[in-house]
Amino acid sequence: MSRRWIVYGALGSLALSLIILSVRLRRGGGGLESPRFETLAADLEGTRGVYLHFGVPGTDNLAAEYRDVVVKDRPIDQVRAVYRELISGSSQGLVSPFPEGTELLDAYWAGHGTLYLDWNHALVQEFRGGTGRERQLLAAIARTAGDNLPNVERVMILVDGNPVETIGGHYDVLSPLIVKEWQ
Repeated sequence: MSRRWIVYGALGSLALSLIILSVRLRRGGGGLESPRFETLAADLEGTRGVYLHFGVPGTDNLAAEYRDVVVKDRPIDQVRAVYRELISGSSQGLVSPFPEGTELLDAYWAGHGTLYLDWNHALVQEFRGGTGRERQLLAAIARTAGDNLPNVERVMILVDGNPVETIGGHYDVLSPLIVKEWQ
């Protein structure tokens, strides 16, 4: 009699494990795939204080500006909220490094520390400036990611869904920006 209960218990445990595994696979992971936005979602819900990086007038330097940002539940919307605040400009007299008309079209978290930011064509077509201004723009993008998005180690810049060689002709952006190198 007791052997029968042991067999039933083992079969029941196996069935429960298979059901849990099946549900996790349907949801897209559960530890078997690289994380998508899970780590970002834990840190970016509700209203969140973020540090946005803007240009210091008359220089090629950046300064951080603290701002409370309202973010939604979906991780992709949270990343968009941070960068849309950055694009909207400073409230403290700092200079936005973004060309007029620049919009963030989409964001993708590829796991392994890489965040893809897909900008509209204005980022490249409307960019006016030299090496310092281009460096300021790239540093603002990378530093904002590094300061506000946990586990982001690299930022890949796309324009209208495609990689671009450069924004203004001075820096190669075909490879992801290494966040630590822009701090």
